[in-house]
Amino acid sequence: MGQRAKITMSRSASGVVIRVVGAGTIAESPLVHAFAEQTLRDPEQRVVIDLSAVTYVDSTFLGGLVGLFRRHGGSGARFAIFAPEPLRRPLFGVSRLDTILPFVDEEPVTFEGISVDVQLPTSADDLARHVADCHRRLAEIGGPEAKEFARVADAITAEVEGKLGTE
Repeated sequence: MGQRAKITMSRSASGVVIRVVGAGTIAESPLVHAFAEQTLRDPEQRVVIDLSAVTYVDSTFLGGLVGLFRRHGGSGARFAIFAPEPLRRPLFGVSRLDTILPFVDEEPVTFEGISVDVQLPTSADDLARHVADCHRRLAEIGGPEAKEFARVADAITAEVEGKLGTE
């Protein structure tokens, strides 16, 4: 199995920067998503996810970004992604997210690193729900893989609900 990504959170002038180094996958998605959501509970905060050192992103990680965009990336955007132009197409182009997600062109200036208590999915079912939600967000934006993403989300949801119904 590949090495896990390194994730750091730092203060910026307008909020928090979450930097991911390495691959952004199902393993990193819950932490990045939970920290961003926790930070964005404060209406004065802004989150920039720095993906300038990311080598790969999987569908769960992408779906988490779409969810954050839908909740916080509209008018007066409090959520954005920093990924230099040469990275955008390889990481986001296949799913057309390079034309949908909110990108900033300037590298965020950060101050000290911070640590917080972030609630992560605590069970396999919680993680499965996160994965299903991420895939559903990708299905909702359309594109060539939309039906496959919806199928994955439906299958995971059915499996979790089936387990819960038998307990």
